[in-house]
Amino acid sequence: MEEILGRIFDRIFNNWTALKLAVEYSQGSSNSLQVANEIKSYMVEYCSQNVLEAEDIQDALDAIMDEEFDTICEDDSTKEISMIIHKFLQLLRENNLTQCEIELNQLPEAHEQWLTMPQIPQPRGQREDSDSSSDNETQDTPMEEDSEWTVVKRRK
Repeated sequence: MEEILGRIFDRIFNNWTALKLAVEYSQGSSNSLQVANEIKSYMVEYCSQNVLEAEDIQDALDAIMDEEFDTICEDDSTKEISMIIHKFLQLLRENNLTQCEIELNQLPEAHEQWLTMPQIPQPRGQREDSDSSSDNETQDTPMEEDSEWTVVKRRK
């Protein structure tokens, strides 16, 4: 069960814009890519060892994003992701591996497998300079920054 859950989380997390932005802007720390991979491993273990509702998964994702990356997702991405994960968990608990593979293949393929890419640490001062010159990256998902946390807002 953990092997297929790992593939499911890998596909979902590689497509999750809020997590990618939190890692790119190093909201978790200079090793935020490692933290994201640890979160993925934790969620695989958490979901495989517990009987969970979608709300439980969403609560865990919200808490992790807040605690590890100082990020609050107001775009309902944690709700959407938790519903998808819950659907897969139900299929796996019913031992319906064929349907699970079909559903996994229907998930969008990530444009890049950024979770497996090495992260090059960049000092905070240089990061702020590059942020002002790359406004096109932040236009996809509007973000408000505060000294404590980041809010990812819903697209309009």
